[in-house]
Amino acid sequence: MSDITNAYNNSSRPLKHQEELYLPPHLIELKTARNRSKKVWQRFRDPTSKNLFNRAQARFRNAMSEFNQSMYISQNEQLNIYDGTLWRRTKRLKSKRSEISPLKNPGTNLPSHTDLEKAEIIADHLESQFTPNDFGDTNTERTVEKSIREFKNAIRTSKFKKVQPSEIICFMKHIKINKAPGIDSITNKMLKNLPLKIILKLTEIFNYMLKFRHFPNC
Repeated sequence: MSDITNAYNNSSRPLKHQEELYLPPHLIELKTARNRSKKVWQRFRDPTSKNLFNRAQARFRNAMSEFNQSMYISQNEQLNIYDGTLWRRTKRLKSKRSEISPLKNPGTNLPSHTDLEKAEIIADHLESQFTPNDFGDTNTERTVEKSIREFKNAIRTSKFKKVQPSEIICFMKHIKINKAPGIDSITNKMLKNLPLKIILKLTEIFNYMLKFRHFPNC
């Protein structure tokens, strides 16, 4: 499992916290000319330099407006129904923005005023959010335990229905990519992009589990 997470981390582009907005070369030139004319006007304060600065500012604003419009159109053209981007964009456009209500204490339902109270409320909320949920179902657990017990108590034989790589690939196709990972930090999107070599290795592991009747605990 660590090999999968290491491969994911090595292939991912690290985020830069102070990454500047990308501007094409012609916008950088217009911005430089605008800043240069602004410095001249701030130094001399004459009508001519003020006029030149206003023109440079207008050219830069118009170019930025066209650039933002083209970027917006390009982003909309890349939306699709398979990764959920179209649905998220539609939801954001249709939803009405509401005012942010004051932060309240869940115990007293009273608004918090001091920074310490707000920090404690946020800390408690994050602690509850990042606590693993218990998805265990008693009936399902009994059914699984019964099936495993019957499989182990059955007559040992080398003839059993082996797991096929196509079954794993079919299962991978139907999992949702926007689900949170488990404690192993492996996301469903990472599983969908596993190479064939890893899928064949998983198939071999599953078949050995059935052969030796060993089912490791989660």
